[in-house]
Amino acid sequence: PASPRAKGLVALSQMPIDDFMTNSKPFLSIFIPTGAVGAFFVYSAQSSLLEQAICLSCMPAARADETGCYVEREVPETRIRDYLDASADVVTYLVVYGPRGAGKSTAVQHCLRHRPGVVYVSVSDETGPSLARAVLSKAQYALNTPLKAITQSKVQGSTEDDLELLLKASRKPLGMQPTIVIDVGRATPDGTVNKCARFLKELAHDKCACRAILVLSSSYAVAELPPDKSRQTFAHVASFEEQQAREALGKLLTSKVQSTAVLDEIKDIVVNATMFAADLTQAASTIPAHAAGASDVEQLEAAMAWADAFEAQALDDVRNVLKKGVTDDKNLRGEPGFHADRLLRELLELDGPIKISTTKYLPLPNEFAQKVRVADEGRHALVLDLVAGTVQFGTPAHRRAAKSLVQNRPRANDGFGDEPES
Repeated sequence: PASPRAKGLVALSQMPIDDFMTNSKPFLSIFIPTGAVGAFFVYSAQSSLLEQAICLSCMPAARADETGCYVEREVPETRIRDYLDASADVVTYLVVYGPRGAGKSTAVQHCLRHRPGVVYVSVSDETGPSLARAVLSKAQYALNTPLKAITQSKVQGSTEDDLELLLKASRKPLGMQPTIVIDVGRATPDGTVNKCARFLKELAHDKCACRAILVLSSSYAVAELPPDKSRQTFAHVASFEEQQAREALGKLLTSKVQSTAVLDEIKDIVVNATMFAADLTQAASTIPAHAAGASDVEQLEAAMAWADAFEAQALDDVRNVLKKGVTDDKNLRGEPGFHADRLLRELLELDGPIKISTTKYLPLPNEFAQKVRVADEGRHALVLDLVAGTVQFGTPAHRRAAKSLVQNRPRANDGFGDEPES
């Protein structure tokens, strides 16, 4: 009820029908046919009630915000807000990265929920070839500034020139630079991340036309960025810490589980397996509701069944890493190759993340990321942070799986020879 979308819909529903019909025509002709529900809209105290209502009802909010399940994350949120609130001469673009399912898009949307002048574009495989056109189309509605309102004659420039013109023209009414967010989806062609990054770099750095945020689909995508770190600012969104995970589960299950003791037990069971936001949401969805007649025992059994299935999947994930994660002992530069067995053993021995540069595998993080990506296939057996240069197990369940599998395997010899058969 407190979300901007809900307030906007309430304002619409309470508007007298005569006022709605009198004032709606110019707005409905713009907003409704364009499918603009995915953009942030600019409105002010001088806007009509209808304008404000439509704008608010169309603002995309993270589902966790709308349902009251959002859990604050101080470190990544501070990084995002610091970038947004920095002085006007900031000429970098912000890269939000982290493992899949950690809640990167949710965190960005949460930080932007009350900020005017935001153009949020989700990039899919269809969007790639027409990125500039997609951003320009959405920006006209998100900034409530069609191009014809800026120039009396038809704009003859390129799509990129038109977009620059639009962004700079909206700065004065906004009182700040507009913000463009490009959220890269999972199934995008090779080169999409690089293309989006160069596009945002041109707008934010070369033309100083806007703030720019690039949300990556996974940690591995950092390897696809252009090598221009001086023009990039990074915000890392990792899995929850234990207390945050327990808080998130409590919010997700508060309407389902009546007993506090049962809720605490369910938290213990789930958090012992994983602390990724997407996993917690999936686990909560499998718990039957008390209001629907589920007993305490049935709720606990559902939680344990979910955890057992997650542990079984974790075993398969680690087996896959061990099966595929072996390369030639020497790469083209004569440096040691990536060897999954030795990497898992080192992670288990150190009981925490290790620096990629300190391992005996691939000194170059981007090459290392590609090897792990192929071996892990998008699961959370291993999680890399290519900015910090670290690798670690993704979840407690994957760590236990690695321990149970590696301790029964012959250790690879220290001379980096062939892996002995298990």
